[in-house]
Amino acid sequence: MGEPFHGHGILGYEPHKKEYVGTWADSLASVLVISKGTCSKDGRVTTMIGKSFNPIEKREVTYKQVTEIKDANTKTFHLYDVQGKKETLIMEQVCRRHVGAIKLKTRVKGPFTHEIAGPFEAVYYLTGPQQARPPEGKFKPGTRVKLLRNAGSYSQVQSESGITAHVATGALKAIGESNRLTHS
Repeated sequence: MGEPFHGHGILGYEPHKKEYVGTWADSLASVLVISKGTCSKDGRVTTMIGKSFNPIEKREVTYKQVTEIKDANTKTFHLYDVQGKKETLIMEQVCRRHVGAIKLKTRVKGPFTHEIAGPFEAVYYLTGPQQARPPEGKFKPGTRVKLLRNAGSYSQVQSESGITAHVATGALKAIGESNRLTHS
């Protein structure tokens, strides 16, 4: 003990199976945990069941991993060792984002490069476009934004009210460009 802990997990969704899949590896064990699971309908709770080998106890271990998004700035993770019907909590993690106060009355100076195309509001995500959780807010059509980074299907923008977030690239219209939405 006394060594720094390093871990890396990957979580993905397989639409043809309608299930989440994940892997986990860390510096404490020389094994890979492979897990499968589901997400709640509201996108706030992901429950994964994984199997691995415990080299210390020399047995196959079943893990239950529960990740819950409490609010826009708080996420919890609980890891359980499952033996039959008995679940033993072996790790708990609480992640809190420290966000500076957003001053909605403060206007950001341009130049603004794009605006939110109508007729619908565009949802935004503050830390990235992870659809496994609900968006943090919505921009109204006509909201002026500065394009910070185009990342394909999602772009990072800064709004005139100072919110830096990720929106669907298709919701953006270059200022001065006619609306791309056409009606026949």
